[in-house]
Amino acid sequence: MRFFAFLEYTAVIIGVIGMIASKFFYLPKGFHLGLFLVGAGFALGGLESLFTRRMSFRFASHAGEGYAGAPALIWAGMALLIGAAFIASAYLMEEGLWRTTVNGLMRRPAPLLAAGGLIAAGAGALLMVNPRRHGIWWTLFVRVPKTLLGLLLIAAGVAAVGLGVWEWFEPQAFDRFSKKAWEQFDLRAIERLWRSLFGLRA
Repeated sequence: MRFFAFLEYTAVIIGVIGMIASKFFYLPKGFHLGLFLVGAGFALGGLESLFTRRMSFRFASHAGEGYAGAPALIWAGMALLIGAAFIASAYLMEEGLWRTTVNGLMRRPAPLLAAGGLIAAGAGALLMVNPRRHGIWWTLFVRVPKTLLGLLLIAAGVAAVGLGVWEWFEPQAFDRFSKKAWEQFDLRAIERLWRSLFGLRA
Protein backbone atom coordinates (compact mmCIF):
# COMPACT_ATOMS: atom_id res chain seq x y z
CA MET A 1 0.00 0.00 0.00
CA ARG A 2 1.18 3.52 -0.76
CA PHE A 3 2.25 5.64 2.21
CA PHE A 4 -0.25 8.46 1.57
CA ALA A 5 -3.07 5.97 1.05
CA PHE A 6 -2.15 4.36 4.38
CA LEU A 7 -2.36 7.75 6.13
CA GLU A 8 -5.65 8.64 4.44
CA TYR A 9 -7.36 5.36 5.23
CA THR A 10 -5.94 5.28 8.76
CA ALA A 11 -7.25 8.77 9.56
CA VAL A 12 -10.72 8.01 8.19
CA ILE A 13 -11.03 4.56 9.79
CA ILE A 14 -9.73 5.66 13.20
CA GLY A 15 -12.01 8.70 13.03
CA VAL A 16 -15.08 6.58 12.29
CA ILE A 17 -14.18 4.11 15.05
CA GLY A 18 -13.68 7.01 17.47
CA MET A 19 -17.06 8.50 16.56
CA ILE A 20 -18.82 5.17 17.10
CA ALA A 21 -16.97 4.45 20.36
CA SER A 22 -17.74 7.92 21.71
CA LYS A 23 -21.47 7.20 21.38
CA PHE A 24 -21.15 3.99 23.40
CA PHE A 25 -18.95 5.53 26.11
CA TYR A 26 -20.58 8.97 26.11
CA LEU A 27 -17.43 10.89 25.18
CA PRO A 28 -18.49 14.01 23.23
CA LYS A 29 -14.91 15.18 22.74
CA GLY A 30 -14.05 11.77 21.30
CA PHE A 31 -16.77 12.28 18.71
CA HIS A 32 -15.35 15.69 17.83
CA LEU A 33 -11.87 14.24 17.48
CA GLY A 34 -13.14 11.40 15.32
CA LEU A 35 -14.97 13.87 13.10
CA PHE A 36 -11.79 15.91 12.77
CA LEU A 37 -9.75 12.82 11.82
CA VAL A 38 -12.22 11.86 9.10
CA GLY A 39 -12.02 15.38 7.73
CA ALA A 40 -8.24 15.34 7.92
CA GLY A 41 -8.14 12.07 5.96
CA PHE A 42 -10.26 13.53 3.17
CA ALA A 43 -8.33 16.80 3.18
CA LEU A 44 -5.03 14.92 2.90
CA GLY A 45 -6.46 12.93 0.01
CA GLY A 46 -7.58 16.13 -1.67
CA LEU A 47 -4.17 17.73 -1.29
CA GLU A 48 -2.46 14.64 -2.65
CA SER A 49 -4.68 14.62 -5.74
CA LEU A 50 -4.25 18.36 -6.19
CA PHE A 51 -0.44 18.22 -6.27
CA THR A 52 0.05 14.86 -8.00
CA ARG A 53 -2.96 15.02 -10.39
CA ARG A 54 -3.63 11.39 -9.50
CA MET A 55 -6.50 9.88 -7.54
CA SER A 56 -5.95 9.57 -3.81
CA PHE A 57 -7.12 6.66 -1.62
CA ARG A 58 -5.65 4.20 -4.15
CA PHE A 59 -3.74 1.23 -2.80
CA ALA A 60 -1.29 0.73 -5.68
CA SER A 61 0.75 3.31 -7.57
CA HIS A 62 -0.54 2.14 -10.94
CA ALA A 63 -4.22 2.14 -9.92
CA GLY A 64 -6.64 4.72 -11.26
CA GLU A 65 -4.63 5.61 -14.35
CA GLY A 66 -7.81 6.42 -16.27
CA TYR A 67 -8.63 9.15 -13.76
CA ALA A 68 -5.28 10.97 -13.88
CA GLY A 69 -5.31 14.63 -14.85
CA ALA A 70 -8.56 16.61 -14.87
CA PRO A 71 -10.68 13.90 -13.14
CA ALA A 72 -8.16 13.76 -10.30
CA LEU A 73 -8.39 17.54 -9.92
CA ILE A 74 -12.18 17.29 -9.74
CA TRP A 75 -11.81 14.64 -7.03
CA ALA A 76 -9.29 16.87 -5.25
CA GLY A 77 -11.83 19.68 -5.04
CA MET A 78 -14.53 17.31 -3.80
CA ALA A 79 -12.26 15.74 -1.17
CA LEU A 80 -11.06 19.13 0.07
CA LEU A 81 -14.64 20.37 0.32
CA ILE A 82 -15.76 17.27 2.22
CA GLY A 83 -12.72 17.39 4.48
CA ALA A 84 -13.26 21.07 5.24
CA ALA A 85 -16.91 20.38 6.10
CA PHE A 86 -15.95 17.62 8.57
CA ILE A 87 -13.19 19.70 10.17
CA ALA A 88 -15.43 22.77 10.44
CA SER A 89 -18.18 20.63 11.99
CA ALA A 90 -15.75 19.26 14.57
CA TYR A 91 -14.64 22.79 15.46
CA LEU A 92 -18.21 24.09 15.76
CA MET A 93 -19.21 21.18 18.01
CA GLU A 94 -16.15 21.64 20.19
CA GLU A 95 -16.87 25.36 20.62
CA GLY A 96 -20.59 24.83 21.23
CA LEU A 97 -21.56 26.68 18.04
CA TRP A 98 -23.04 23.74 16.14
CA ARG A 99 -26.76 24.40 16.72
CA THR A 100 -26.40 28.14 16.15
CA THR A 101 -24.57 27.60 12.87
CA VAL A 102 -26.99 24.95 11.61
CA ASN A 103 -29.98 27.13 12.50
CA GLY A 104 -28.36 29.95 10.55
CA LEU A 105 -27.82 27.67 7.57
CA MET A 106 -31.43 26.52 7.75
CA ARG A 107 -32.50 30.16 7.44
CA ARG A 108 -29.92 31.02 4.76
CA PRO A 109 -28.99 27.73 3.02
CA ALA A 110 -26.98 29.25 0.15
CA PRO A 111 -23.60 27.78 1.29
CA LEU A 112 -25.14 24.31 1.75
CA LEU A 113 -26.82 24.41 -1.64
CA ALA A 114 -23.68 25.58 -3.40
CA ALA A 115 -21.40 23.07 -1.67
CA GLY A 116 -23.80 20.19 -2.22
CA GLY A 117 -24.25 21.21 -5.83
CA LEU A 118 -20.51 21.30 -6.46
CA ILE A 119 -20.05 17.84 -4.92
CA ALA A 120 -22.96 16.42 -6.94
CA ALA A 121 -21.67 17.95 -10.17
CA GLY A 122 -18.16 16.68 -9.46
CA ALA A 123 -19.45 13.18 -8.79
CA GLY A 124 -21.41 13.31 -12.03
CA ALA A 125 -18.35 14.39 -13.97
CA LEU A 126 -16.32 11.51 -12.51
CA LEU A 127 -19.05 9.04 -13.48
CA MET A 128 -18.77 10.18 -17.07
CA VAL A 129 -15.08 9.32 -17.23
CA ASN A 130 -14.56 6.04 -19.10
CA PRO A 131 -11.28 4.36 -18.08
CA ARG A 132 -12.10 1.38 -20.31
CA ARG A 133 -12.61 2.47 -23.91
CA HIS A 134 -13.70 -0.77 -25.59
CA GLY A 135 -16.24 -3.58 -25.34
CA ILE A 136 -19.88 -3.50 -26.41
CA TRP A 137 -21.14 -5.11 -23.19
CA TRP A 138 -19.16 -2.69 -21.05
CA THR A 139 -20.63 0.20 -23.03
CA LEU A 140 -24.22 -1.03 -22.81
CA PHE A 141 -24.35 -2.17 -19.20
CA VAL A 142 -21.82 0.11 -17.51
CA ARG A 143 -20.85 3.14 -19.53
CA VAL A 144 -24.34 4.18 -20.69
CA PRO A 145 -25.97 3.95 -17.21
CA LYS A 146 -22.97 5.71 -15.67
CA THR A 147 -23.17 8.49 -18.25
CA LEU A 148 -26.90 8.98 -17.71
CA LEU A 149 -26.48 9.08 -13.95
CA GLY A 150 -23.54 11.44 -14.36
CA LEU A 151 -25.59 13.81 -16.51
CA LEU A 152 -28.40 13.71 -13.95
CA LEU A 153 -25.99 14.54 -11.11
CA ILE A 154 -24.38 17.34 -13.09
CA ALA A 155 -27.78 18.86 -13.89
CA ALA A 156 -28.87 18.57 -10.24
CA GLY A 157 -25.57 20.02 -9.05
CA VAL A 158 -25.75 23.00 -11.40
CA ALA A 159 -29.35 23.59 -10.34
CA ALA A 160 -28.37 23.48 -6.65
CA VAL A 161 -25.53 25.95 -7.22
CA GLY A 162 -27.92 28.22 -9.11
CA LEU A 163 -30.42 28.04 -6.25
CA GLY A 164 -27.65 28.84 -3.80
CA VAL A 165 -26.61 31.92 -5.78
CA TRP A 166 -30.25 32.98 -6.03
CA GLU A 167 -30.76 32.56 -2.27
CA TRP A 168 -27.59 34.54 -1.54
CA PHE A 169 -28.64 37.58 -3.61
CA GLU A 170 -32.47 37.33 -3.33
CA PRO A 171 -33.23 35.60 -0.01
CA GLN A 172 -36.82 36.82 0.22
CA ALA A 173 -37.76 35.63 -3.28
CA PHE A 174 -36.05 32.29 -2.64
CA ASP A 175 -37.89 31.91 0.68
CA ARG A 176 -41.25 32.45 -1.01
CA PHE A 177 -40.33 29.93 -3.71
CA SER A 178 -39.12 27.30 -1.23
CA LYS A 179 -42.22 27.63 0.97
CA LYS A 180 -44.48 27.25 -2.05
CA ALA A 181 -42.56 24.19 -3.26
CA TRP A 182 -42.57 22.72 0.26
CA GLU A 183 -46.36 23.01 0.45
CA GLN A 184 -47.03 21.90 -3.13
CA PHE A 185 -44.93 18.73 -2.96
CA ASP A 186 -45.57 18.06 0.77
CA LEU A 187 -41.90 17.78 1.73
CA ARG A 188 -42.47 18.08 5.48
CA ALA A 189 -41.24 14.53 6.07
CA ILE A 190 -37.91 15.47 4.49
CA GLU A 191 -37.74 18.57 6.67
CA ARG A 192 -38.35 16.49 9.81
CA LEU A 193 -35.63 14.03 8.74
CA TRP A 194 -33.23 16.89 8.01
CA ARG A 195 -33.85 18.44 11.42
CA SER A 196 -33.45 15.12 13.22
CA LEU A 197 -30.12 14.50 11.48
CA PHE A 198 -28.78 17.83 12.71
CA GLY A 199 -30.32 17.56 16.17
CA LEU A 200 -32.75 20.44 15.68
CA ARG A 201 -36.17 20.80 17.19
CA ALA A 202 -39.19 20.89 14.92
